[in-house]
Amino acid sequence: MTYSAQNKPGPIETIVFKTVGHTTGYWWLLLAAGMLLITVGIWVINDPFQSYLALSWVFAWGMIGTGLVDILFGLLNRHTRRWIWWLLAGIADIVVGTFLFNNTLITILLLPVVIGLWTLYKGLMAIGDAFHIRSYKFGSWLRLLFTALAVVLMALFLLLCPVIGIENIFLISGCAFVAAGVFRVYMSFKLRSLKRTTKKFKTIT
Repeated sequence: MTYSAQNKPGPIETIVFKTVGHTTGYWWLLLAAGMLLITVGIWVINDPFQSYLALSWVFAWGMIGTGLVDILFGLLNRHTRRWIWWLLAGIADIVVGTFLFNNTLITILLLPVVIGLWTLYKGLMAIGDAFHIRSYKFGSWLRLLFTALAVVLMALFLLLCPVIGIENIFLISGCAFVAAGVFRVYMSFKLRSLKRTTKKFKTIT
């Protein structure tokens, strides 16, 4: 989307660009969280035969790490409508991660359910983020929605089919982490692209 001196943006576009401009400044936080999730997912997929306890700790640290990033991202974007969802998501990540880390016996029994519920929440939130990007009418948002739906499907599979074998549980969980990470990485690049657009906007206004 480009503007010339003869075709300046109107008042509504001005409000949209200024709102987007604040959020896009922190696109790198989403990139960091996405890379962390992808790393955890790939690590689990490549080494599913480690001890159940060790893998639950990996999930726990991954959740705590992304939770801290989500909280920071939410607090830095308090002017937006969705900042409270990012804040709550970050708090949920830290709570679930701490639960996994401190409740070893329960984790061994309920890890598929805990991971499934966590992934489902992430997927539903990602769907909301995809439609949020769509509301700005900047480029394609369907890839974001497709990735978010993939995360939801993996979560539902974990929840509806808990007795699928340890190997498959970790494989699906790892894929869910990777998909959630890919969503954040792709969304971060979308926000970076929007940041460049807002810079062009500022040079005109």
